[in-house]
Amino acid sequence: MHFRSTSVQFRLSRPCREEFSKELYRPGVVSLTRIIWGSLGGGLLLWFIAILSGKTGINVLYPPLAATCFINTTCVFLRVARPKSVIVGHTVASICGLAGVWIGNYIAPGPEFIIPVKLGLSVMLAAVFMQIFDADHPPAAATAAIPAILPLPMPWYLLPLHMAWGATITVIFAFIWNRIWFEFPVRDSDNCVKNAGLYMEKVQIAGLAICIVSCMIMCFQSISPTIRMSGLWGMAVGNIILGTHHFYNITSS
Repeated sequence: MHFRSTSVQFRLSRPCREEFSKELYRPGVVSLTRIIWGSLGGGLLLWFIAILSGKTGINVLYPPLAATCFINTTCVFLRVARPKSVIVGHTVASICGLAGVWIGNYIAPGPEFIIPVKLGLSVMLAAVFMQIFDADHPPAAATAAIPAILPLPMPWYLLPLHMAWGATITVIFAFIWNRIWFEFPVRDSDNCVKNAGLYMEKVQIAGLAICIVSCMIMCFQSISPTIRMSGLWGMAVGNIILGTHHFYNITSS
């Protein structure tokens, strides 16, 4: 059963492959399929992150990851839901948030201005560098803002890699959850070609694979300092590859 208002389409059809098409599984369509599958997926994903965080001792910032969980399960056809945007976006925003706090402490003219200055700088820097690294991801703006207003649940220098870990978990879940019905990540341009069965460039796949392996290694960080450091370093390398690969093929036009 389908209805339509002036701006929104209502679809009450049961979940099937047709209901997961780009034209129907998106904002602007109130779909029973998206309500059921997307909402269930988002809730399960954040629940899983919270459980795994408690078991492994890898603390993360939940509010921005909650928004990522929503995007990764209900807005998957948007470019901001692609693995690179999710992982690199949160990593870069974490670094920018820390930089904004440091700069704000240095330049703020008085106590009444220090938090607004930190917030403005953190989000501004995150917006700049997410665009530079082609990793636009709106929830990561909250990742940048939180260090300016709340105490961190981990040492400051671990924030970027812990958030990269949480972001990678959301990507792994999105692969499993979404590919039951359709290809994920989705094709995001007409000239996008498949590599290894994914609509991603080969270098992106390599960087993502390193992040996934490093994420799994980090889950066992309590076993030994060597395992902990190898997971952290691997996550850093994976992010560098994911975030910088587009600089290597620059051509003039």
